[in-house]
Amino acid sequence: MEAYIVNCIVGFIAFNEKLAIVDYKLFNETDIPSKMVKIRNNEILPEEIELIKNITDDYDKIVIESNNRLSSYTSLFTDEKNEITEIGQKIEVEVPNKGGEHLRSNFKEKMIDLGFSSPEEFNDKFTSIYEKIAILEMKESSEEEDKLIIQSIASIDEIDESISKLVERIREWNNIYFPEIDIIQNNENYIKLIAENENREDVMKNPPESLKIDFDNGTNGADIEDEDISIINDFAKSIQSLQKSRKKIEEYIDTKMKKLAPNLRNLVGSSLGAKLIAHGGGLKRIATYPSGTIQIMGAEKALFRHLKTGKRPPKHGLIFQHPEVRTSPWWIRGKIARTLALKISLSVRKDVFSGKFDPIIEESFLEKVEKIKKDNPFPKKTRKRREEERNQETGYSNKSKKYEKKHKKAKKRKKGNKRK
Repeated sequence: MEAYIVNCIVGFIAFNEKLAIVDYKLFNETDIPSKMVKIRNNEILPEEIELIKNITDDYDKIVIESNNRLSSYTSLFTDEKNEITEIGQKIEVEVPNKGGEHLRSNFKEKMIDLGFSSPEEFNDKFTSIYEKIAILEMKESSEEEDKLIIQSIASIDEIDESISKLVERIREWNNIYFPEIDIIQNNENYIKLIAENENREDVMKNPPESLKIDFDNGTNGADIEDEDISIINDFAKSIQSLQKSRKKIEEYIDTKMKKLAPNLRNLVGSSLGAKLIAHGGGLKRIATYPSGTIQIMGAEKALFRHLKTGKRPPKHGLIFQHPEVRTSPWWIRGKIARTLALKISLSVRKDVFSGKFDPIIEESFLEKVEKIKKDNPFPKKTRKRREEERNQETGYSNKSKKYEKKHKKAKKRKKGNKRK
């Protein structure tokens, strides 16, 4: 004899072979939203285990409709020797099973059998329950820490863009007053010099080491009023505060990555790891991606260009920022990018599913990179690449060759027609 266990919004229901309800375990109305979220997250609830135990004596086989694996259930029914008990041996998982199909086809009637007075009553209750489930799922989604990382790395990108524009503006502005310090290439040092000195005279008295200029003859800048100098100083201080904010956010991202994705952080660094999480839409989502998708993540335009025009496909996307990819010779860059993408996929899955730090991932990646470099010291020129290089030197392309062949064939046809 077989029994079928099905979950629904009110709880767990057991059907016999004739699809009649033989037992059930209902949820408390206040607990339904949290219970449904747990079921969607593939958790096995106490109510389900209790129902299995209640009906096991009367049936030879218990068929459960669930997204969980059979091993998830059998592991709950083991003895001291870690062997599966008689209850565990009766369990099977089938999606959908006969009980589930019957319940969905006759849902209103079955709800009335379980104690609801009318369809209107459970319709009103279910509407409010589904609203609570949606709110709870939104809350849980918002509490995921990778969402904080996504917003943080997006903030850094915007701050960098703002700082770049503002520094360009203050350089042009300050060049009117004190053009000599424009030789300082480092933006942080440049802003610090303006923000921490009230006027150019202070700088000329104690010039920094990076500013190797003799100020004996003064400056070529224009003489402006104190009010104008004060505005430039205030502007420099506001840029300096942005630079400090950027550093704090960067440290915050590093702390979060160390906690949330230690393997990914160890492999690619906090900044690149955060960018991958942001581009992929979350750590759990990236864990489902194949390594090929991770390899070209961020190079979608180049991929679509390849699909549309037949141009060469991209070898790498965001992972080009990794020093091992960026600094490697062009003929092995694709191989290293492919190896890195594979290790990123492995490290993300380790972070999501086990949460344990594994330094071997980075070590094995570096070993493979060394092997690739050793095996490929020089580029292997293909026939196609040789032809392309030759054509670039002579300005002669494959298209012009095809055109000449067609032109010669057309001439031969014309001569043949004239002879006839």
